[in-house]
Amino acid sequence: MKDTTTRPLEHISAILPRALKTIHPDKIDTFIAICSLWDDIVGKSVSDHVRPAAYKEPLLIVHVNSSAWIHHLQFTKNDMIEQINKMLKKTAVTDIKCKIGPV
Repeated sequence: MKDTTTRPLEHISAILPRALKTIHPDKIDTFIAICSLWDDIVGKSVSDHVRPAAYKEPLLIVHVNSSAWIHHLQFTKNDMIEQINKMLKKTAVTDIKCKIGPV
């Protein structure tokens, strides 16, 4: 007979970090930290249009919602890299690649 008890639903943001830590804990911790600090790193006006998508040490891939934002980030990415590394207290990111994608 099937077990009909159900567990309470958990948001994916609670499940994903636990699941990903089993793969590459150090890289996942860095990516999670970047995602958690993102609004503070870039500011609300930018974070509405730009989101971290992947981290391939030391490259951070971000999704943007338009080509105009790709152009804009070319002028500010060095400041973003500096701010990320400052907030993480280590040199985690040396380059940022922008792609149009879900934000």
